[in-house]
Amino acid sequence: MPHAERSPDDLRRRLGDWAKRRLARLGGVEIGAIIAAQGGASSETWLIDALVGPDHRPAHWVLRIEPRGHQVYQDPSVARQYRVIEVLAGESGLSIPTPIAQEDDPDILGAPFFLMARAPGVAPPNDYHREGLLATATRAEREAMWAQGIALMARLHRLDPAPFAFLAPPGIAPGVDGVAQELVRWDRYRGWAAIPHLPLYDHARRWLEDHRPAPRPPGFAWGDARPPNLLFADGRCTALLDWETASLGGAETDLGWWLFYDRMICEAAGARRLDGIGDAERTVALWEAEAGRKAQAMEWHIAFAGYRFALISERARALAIAAGRLPPEACGAANPAVQLLSELIPGQAHGAQTSMPLCWWCR
Repeated sequence: MPHAERSPDDLRRRLGDWAKRRLARLGGVEIGAIIAAQGGASSETWLIDALVGPDHRPAHWVLRIEPRGHQVYQDPSVARQYRVIEVLAGESGLSIPTPIAQEDDPDILGAPFFLMARAPGVAPPNDYHREGLLATATRAEREAMWAQGIALMARLHRLDPAPFAFLAPPGIAPGVDGVAQELVRWDRYRGWAAIPHLPLYDHARRWLEDHRPAPRPPGFAWGDARPPNLLFADGRCTALLDWETASLGGAETDLGWWLFYDRMICEAAGARRLDGIGDAERTVALWEAEAGRKAQAMEWHIAFAGYRFALISERARALAIAAGRLPPEACGAANPAVQLLSELIPGQAHGAQTSMPLCWWCR
């Protein structure tokens, strides 16, 4: 159910009744203000203020409700996301919001959901080279924030993947090569997503298969590694967010995603790169210094990121077109992710320039 179709008063009542039972350990919960969150468009997200315990301590939470109907991802399980957060919250040196509770019963709010603590801070917007936190910061400030993001990403990549074995695609053993796991996952996604067919997808998939990197052990991957999923307060990263596509695909899948996204909203969009934000070479060097090893097969991983990004954004745009929020011609060649993918895959003609917005979820 989209935000617009849900009454905050009804949500407050339902959540309050549930909290009395499930959060009794907190000594009582009184749900206060509830407002729809900006962003988080692949799942219904609400910001909640509450009073907790006999002394009515203020608490600030985020509520994530599993999508129904407007479904960008094939498997948007909030139970899986919550499990990732629980594991990560137990690791030192990471900025992970505290998990509060997760509920599988769809009868409470119409779909499964979870609560986590709301971290302070502001996230860079999707078009961070043009506006928002990084654009208004000083060079030194944005350089420090960029480096923090890369360092935290590398910290994730040093984690033991064993506690994340549940992230393996159904029917695939967790010990299988991480890239092989991800190719299976996104082949299934392409079949499910019912997006308009483009010959580019077939050509890109063949190129990815023909140039597949040497097998490597699986490793934990964030899945949506990019600056808009970082919160900052006073120049310090306070939270890593969004685990819907977390996987065992390995570090380079994240690094390729970070680089593809940055290139799409900067060079490919004709934006001026902000001073202090490293280009691809500098960003990879930062990651290698933090990870303690060389990045492998990055040309392939950037192209693979482009392939995944194009599929996801085409699905999101198709949903937006169906809802009347975008014109019918917004998919395919008008999609900046598709344009950039065509430039990354040898033998493909460059996409035509377009005036369509460079959006992530077509907000």
